[in-house]
Amino acid sequence: MLPALYRSEIDIRNRQINTLKIFNDNVKEVQEGSEYQVLFKASNNEFCLHVRLTPEFPNDKPILQISPVVVHPWVNTDGDITSAPGLLNFTIHSDLGRVVQAIIREFARNPPPLTTDQSVTTPSGPNLGHEPDTMGRSSPIYTYNYSNIQHAISQSMTFPELNTLNLEELQFMNECVEQQEEFVDNLPQMKEMNKGIDDLISNIEELADSNLSKREHFERLNKEIEAKVDLVSKLAYENERLNSVYQSLSEKYSPKNIKEQLREAAEVSNIDSERVAEAFLNGDLDVDKFVTSYTQIRSLNQARKTKEEKLSQQLRNLEKAGF
Repeated sequence: MLPALYRSEIDIRNRQINTLKIFNDNVKEVQEGSEYQVLFKASNNEFCLHVRLTPEFPNDKPILQISPVVVHPWVNTDGDITSAPGLLNFTIHSDLGRVVQAIIREFARNPPPLTTDQSVTTPSGPNLGHEPDTMGRSSPIYTYNYSNIQHAISQSMTFPELNTLNLEELQFMNECVEQQEEFVDNLPQMKEMNKGIDDLISNIEELADSNLSKREHFERLNKEIEAKVDLVSKLAYENERLNSVYQSLSEKYSPKNIKEQLREAAEVSNIDSERVAEAFLNGDLDVDKFVTSYTQIRSLNQARKTKEEKLSQQLRNLEKAGF
């Protein structure tokens, strides 16, 4: 038994034909499974897109032809659509309906001009000139004015100026490089481009002159900036030096450091008082001198302790207050 995902070539071909009918309106079947027509309008013109499927389709690309013949990069002089992106990249996995839909949308968005006056009739039209078969699948009949088509094709669309030259003038231009250059220089597009270039050059020259006139001013400003940069560098160096001094003094006179210095000084005065007392006990000092020295040292010691205690209390209060 074949897998569920397997599809025969007939199934794939029928699916492609179904997409043609799903994604496009006005699809007419000319010959079942091999030839279809899609009628559409672009601007004020009615077109018929013929879709022919070879026996190898979808392994082979479909054959698409538009009538009446139009001037378009995708269409050749016979009306065959050869350069449509979807057709160029067509594979067995493509959707025929989407390819045709994209082509019709392109013609609808950018209506192409007709190569000449042409008349086209379809199997359902009133001017076929013959009766359709019982199945209604007769091929369309086209009536083209080929002389007008050739005349239209012979006209230059890129350089309309060439249309005014005769064959001898064209031959001479083809052989003469100077004549070609003169012709190109006289083209309206080239004149407009040269004018734009000249205007651009003038603007550039004016801008250059304006810049040169400001040169002295810019040089003076540059010197002023350099002098200010030097001044800023000196000020930055001085600022760093003063900041270092400030940090040193800030640490030296911080409340905590002062409290510590008071505590150490109180200890020193306490030691000094003990030395004076020891000297008195050893008989090295008389009473008057002992009393005077000892009283001064103890007074200094007491004053330092008092200041240290008050400062400690103030610091504790500040810490409680969040400072």
